[in-house]
Amino acid sequence: MKKLTILILIGLSLCMSHQLLIARHVVYAEGNKETTTPTTPDSIQQPETNSKEIFERLYKEGYELGQVDGYNNKKYESFSNDSIVNQSSQESQWLMLGYTVGYEKGKGQKQEEILAQQEKERTAGEQEGYKKGIEDYKQASISSKPLQTPVKSTEWNKGFAHGYKQAVEIMDLAIKAKEDGYNQGLELDMLNIPDLYSADEITRKAYEEGFDIGQNKRTQKLKAKYEKEGFHQGYALQDMFTPQGLAPELAEAFKKGFIKGENQKEKDTYKQGFNFAFTSLKYKEPANDQVDTRLIQWFKEGYQSNKVASPLRKEAYRSGWSIGNKMDLPTKYKENKAAVDMYKKYYKLGQQKQKKTAFEISTILLVIISVVGIYTLFRRNKDINQGSNIEIYGIEKTAK
Repeated sequence: MKKLTILILIGLSLCMSHQLLIARHVVYAEGNKETTTPTTPDSIQQPETNSKEIFERLYKEGYELGQVDGYNNKKYESFSNDSIVNQSSQESQWLMLGYTVGYEKGKGQKQEEILAQQEKERTAGEQEGYKKGIEDYKQASISSKPLQTPVKSTEWNKGFAHGYKQAVEIMDLAIKAKEDGYNQGLELDMLNIPDLYSADEITRKAYEEGFDIGQNKRTQKLKAKYEKEGFHQGYALQDMFTPQGLAPELAEAFKKGFIKGENQKEKDTYKQGFNFAFTSLKYKEPANDQVDTRLIQWFKEGYQSNKVASPLRKEAYRSGWSIGNKMDLPTKYKENKAAVDMYKKYYKLGQQKQKKTAFEISTILLVIISVVGIYTLFRRNKDINQGSNIEIYGIEKTAK
């Protein structure tokens, strides 16, 4: 308090002295307007040089003291009574000028450091909050009011809350970004990310991911379409004609379908020839001259490859001919209509033959039984007649 009082008194004294010096200088100047005093360069330059050095020294000293006090926010803390009292009025004024400038400089420097530290803490909290918000969003455990961390500063907690909220907003936007990217991928070949999603890495990647999924689905749909067209063309055994302007992967899909169509036609024709062997005992060439030679070749190969038709006919016939046997087609041919029809046909023929044979045997047996019966009856009648004759002969002989 005593120090502050002294400083105030010195300040007032300096102001009064300064005004008095000005007045005295004016009076002195007016009274000596016409008086010329011879001077030499040395007599003028030396005092000015000394005053400048003293000013610079005192200004620097005051500036350094003021900078320290301003940084610590403790005005006049670095002043001592001797540093002020032992100075002249003008020297004290120079010292105070440096102190005032230095004080403001130190104060501003301290404020900048405080703001920088707060910004650093706020940024660190925001990063942690953002990270936590992303994790909670992925785990579906979002908090409407993020928890505060007591051991952290106020600025850190503010940053954490802001970062957490920003993360939730970004993740919400990322869902929409992925959907919009998907829709764009279904329609366009080139990726074009709107500014709304390109600013943040998460939304940008979400949009790109959606676009890739949409474009892949679109590509797969087109590939399926052109593969089907190629299949029909190949199945018809036409010359391959790829539509113009197709992307390489779509042209490849068309070619793939064409080859599949040709192969399927070959398999179907081969199977037709194989099945024909079940229904026909002899191979017949197609009468149509317009038939593709490949079809004739595949059909004939299928027919000739059937080595089971003849054994199955015999087996079906024997099974039908045998008494008590049920129709039992091998399992691997039960799904083959031609084989099933053939087996049924020869099984029935066997049954018919069995019935005919049984009838013939029954007829023969009946004839044999009839003949034997007649013969037996004839013999019995003959024996009876002979016995009767002998008996009559005996009676007649006795009577005589």
